[in-house]
Amino acid sequence: MTLKWSVPDLMPYKNEGLTLDETIELPEMSEQDDEIRDLSPIRITGFAEVKARLISFHLTLKGKMVLPCSITLKNVDQPFEVHTSETFRLDSSLDLEDGHGEEIHDVDNQVIDLIPFIKEAILVEKPIRVVSEEAKNQPKPEGKGWEVVTDEERKNRIDPRLEKLKQFYDD
Repeated sequence: MTLKWSVPDLMPYKNEGLTLDETIELPEMSEQDDEIRDLSPIRITGFAEVKARLISFHLTLKGKMVLPCSITLKNVDQPFEVHTSETFRLDSSLDLEDGHGEEIHDVDNQVIDLIPFIKEAILVEKPIRVVSEEAKNQPKPEGKGWEVVTDEERKNRIDPRLEKLKQFYDD
């Protein structure tokens, strides 16, 4: 099975729906985003609801991407699990408003291709930065007048400019 169907091919699934369980490879993702150094095969599970005027795909994408560590630039395996729903309108004259804020796509040339939507979901799931376990355990770099602090340390510190205000709470 593939993740591309013509609308007439999906119509026989109108009553019972279509169950999906596929594994795909997307080697072109590393060309699409320079930070994605590698992408494991992606397991796609879910189902499709086929109705007279709408087809909705409810998918779970599982895989692993290799990203650079923000500190050392070494490879870090970043597992991901994405839940996404994509709805396609079969009749472009049909005016639909989805109350959940979900975007409804038009079908091009009577063909539904899920690959571009899967790529988009993976790119959206990619973290802004990752830090390897090795980098977390290293001493933090520092210099004259600066040092690296974690979010936890930053939350627990008092700004030196506001240090004198602390005495008001001691009373």
